[in-house]
Amino acid sequence: MSSGTDHMKRARFVRVDVFAKKPFGGNPLAVFPDARGLTGKEMQLLAREMNLSETTFVVPPTKGSGADFRVRIFTPDMEIAYAGHPTLGTFFVLAREGRIKLRGLVTTALMEVKAGVLPVEIHSRNGIVHKVVTVQKPPVFGAVFDAEEVADCLSLKKTDLALDRAPVQLVSTGIPWVMVLAKSRAVVEKASGNTPVFAEFVKQLPKGAVDIYLTCLDPVDKTSTTHSRGFSLVLGSIVEDPATGSASGCLGSYLARYKLLPPSAMNRIVNEQGYEMGRPSKIEIEVVSARDGKTKSVRVGGPVVHVMDGTAFL
Repeated sequence: MSSGTDHMKRARFVRVDVFAKKPFGGNPLAVFPDARGLTGKEMQLLAREMNLSETTFVVPPTKGSGADFRVRIFTPDMEIAYAGHPTLGTFFVLAREGRIKLRGLVTTALMEVKAGVLPVEIHSRNGIVHKVVTVQKPPVFGAVFDAEEVADCLSLKKTDLALDRAPVQLVSTGIPWVMVLAKSRAVVEKASGNTPVFAEFVKQLPKGAVDIYLTCLDPVDKTSTTHSRGFSLVLGSIVEDPATGSASGCLGSYLARYKLLPPSAMNRIVNEQGYEMGRPSKIEIEVVSARDGKTKSVRVGGPVVHVMDGTAFL
């Protein structure tokens, strides 16, 4: 008897949790490790079906790119140029499946995404991956926004923000985020998205930018540096992310630019996120500055855990 799926296209996926050492923490991700044969439309439909912040599809690199793999990254409503936790999760899966030959303690692979070709570092011991690190682009600092309007997007007041220490500003190390420094963890905890105001504010941002990152220097865990929350406008509603690699690179750059931490602390920032969602995450950030004080490189990394496998039928 036919199952009804006999003649359908099949696509295998792997589910992982990124920035977590055990399942059901960190940020979930679906990875399609061999997406050859899938169209862009099918990838978008699969990403919407997965209903996660991002889903990735691994295809052969563009000829002449020099990359080892091309990775297409989709949110439920669009393809994006780059994202942090999908990079980590995807390369954890590729290493785990033997598609990347691990050499020594750190193996570097090159990933082609819409944002360009970027190195990814896989840290392993005895063939077991314990951390993946994405090397992001040097930061680009963009517009400074009206603090009252952005506070309103998060159901906060302008007086809740530490504007004497850093402005509300667009920062990108691959994906642009509006960075907001709160006065305390209590402010971060009480924030909630105000959809009509948020939707209006997003119209001021560059195409594809739909994200606000709220942070403070008052972590829950004293081994952390910052306590953060990431809010995005997705499919017309506000979605909170439990752990955001792209925003963490922006955060490290923002901390460096406004001297919010001593220089000696910039190479070991631990950003905690997801606590308000019951998915605590720890994101490691390293910012290397040149002699002139400008940020030379940003690295964002953390552990990844395998959660489940499956097959999609199209």
